[in-house]
Amino acid sequence: MKVFLKNFILLIITFSLTSILNTVYAESVDATGEYLYGPETSDADACRLAEIRAKSNALSKIFGESISMEERMSCREVRDARSDFGCELNRVSWTSIEGDIRSVTNLHKVTESRLGEKACIVSLTADIVIPDRKPDSNFDVKVSINERIYRAGEVMNIVLEPTVGMYIAIFSWVPYQDVDTIVRMYPNRMDKHSHISKKINIPTDKKLSDYNFTMTWSKSLPLNKTFVDEYLIVVGTKKPLKWLSSYQLDDFKVKLREIPLDERRVVKQGYQLVRSSDKVGSIQ
Repeated sequence: MKVFLKNFILLIITFSLTSILNTVYAESVDATGEYLYGPETSDADACRLAEIRAKSNALSKIFGESISMEERMSCREVRDARSDFGCELNRVSWTSIEGDIRSVTNLHKVTESRLGEKACIVSLTADIVIPDRKPDSNFDVKVSINERIYRAGEVMNIVLEPTVGMYIAIFSWVPYQDVDTIVRMYPNRMDKHSHISKKINIPTDKKLSDYNFTMTWSKSLPLNKTFVDEYLIVVGTKKPLKWLSSYQLDDFKVKLREIPLDERRVVKQGYQLVRSSDKVGSIQ
């Protein structure tokens, strides 16, 4: 009887400790998002994007610049001042990578006129799961590409500059081709060394003659489409990881969240691909 009682008490203690360790803490955050649009965008689509922006702003209050600082790119038409809805939606959708919203309450949507256009303003309260670790500010990587706007046939060069040694994986997201798929660009079968400790070019100098990242314009795109948005996602980790060649978008987000915040750094870099006659501007 004593042995049974002792084992029972140990079981209760173990269960209690497990429950405490697995407790998910969350914080309620009020935020607002807005989207300015013209007649080519419906009220429903505009408010959907405004709601995503509101969620993004809520996440940025908890996670800081790792969420709120988006890719260095514009979602404006190259020859026009109009904002491209699809590009804007893709851009803000990435804010959910490093944050987890458990629920949304107090959701309010308002549309109003603004100098010949309309605006949808969404306010909400987001219940955000608080991670048990914070990002390591000393663990970071600077990501640079040779252009902000590419034409078909031009080659992308990627430069990585880490603060400390880390393991790197680079992924591509091309939402106009497949909005749900992330493809690994590096390491690859020709360039397999993923650990970096100093400024480096991708493709690496030793493998530059073996492969490159050449831009291509899809013939399936509408004739009136002047540009498309594409994205790089660079993941730096403190430990070596085995990555699949591709992921479904939701599975990729789950994979990232499995890595503790203080053991990873995720950098998103957006760029435009335009028809040959439309290119303006570049990143130096």
